[in-house]
Amino acid sequence: MATGRVTQKQILEELRNLEPSRWSEVLDFIGYLKHRATSERAPAHPQELTARALLQSELVGLWADRDDIGDSLAFARRLRRQAEHRRRGTDDTGWTAVAPGASPNREFG
Repeated sequence: MATGRVTQKQILEELRNLEPSRWSEVLDFIGYLKHRATSERAPAHPQELTARALLQSELVGLWADRDDIGDSLAFARRLRRQAEHRRRGTDDTGWTAVAPGASPNREFG
């Protein structure tokens, strides 16, 4: 393949010579290149969030209308406890986690 400036004609010619079963790989690679180009334009280090900016953001009060939370500290503790138990294979409700592809009769963790 020639080096230097690549033309649309060259790309299309190479695509025509490629087996159609491989075209999906070409599209995947183009998607990767687009993503990489977007990432390269993004700032390397996002601006730090100050307390004032956080308070003015839409994050504060995001769950204010949720009736199922009640005491937020107790809710957070319950979520952490559930996550810890899931890693061991069961939570305090008796629910048993099953890894994808694993037998539901076999515990994991």
